[in-house]
Amino acid sequence: MGLDELEGFLRKKGAAELITEIGTGTATFNALVDAVAVSGSTVSSRLSEGVEREVLTVSHKPTEHGTEKRYALTILGRRIYDWAAQTEFERKVRKLRRVQHERETAFERMVGKLNRDMEIRKMVTDSEPVEDQEIDLPEGASLVPKMASEEKLREAKHERMEANLKPIEELEDAGGTGEDSD
Repeated sequence: MGLDELEGFLRKKGAAELITEIGTGTATFNALVDAVAVSGSTVSSRLSEGVEREVLTVSHKPTEHGTEKRYALTILGRRIYDWAAQTEFERKVRKLRRVQHERETAFERMVGKLNRDMEIRKMVTDSEPVEDQEIDLPEGASLVPKMASEEKLREAKHERMEANLKPIEELEDAGGTGEDSD
């Protein structure tokens, strides 16, 4: 196998990540699908290509349910893995995986909140309308909040401003103008 062919394989989506995931041990197809951020069909293709290019070996281990394929690195695969470790590629892959997991978690939280919000909105719209029904509300209360008119807002502001003012008599008494109150 030529260098160009090996480089072409490593540049394919998920190939280098599979090598770093297998590392010094072995891994099953399902473990690799869970660990690498590519589809199961892409993992399957890269594993087949890796075996074909003698980067990976596959062994069959007996289990209680039949046999299980386990993938390991060949000598060439170990050299690639060692270079990945030395160039910090392996660490970057693990960091990327962690960030992708955090993104997926945050996305699921967002979707959960959206679904909850939509359910609440649906419950509100599904409830029977209160039109043409007599409801006992306290005096001045309304089911629909009303915006105050601009005039009412100005009056309220003026009242607040006046409430903060002290009468002139109180100011004169507190200021000690020196006048006698005979």
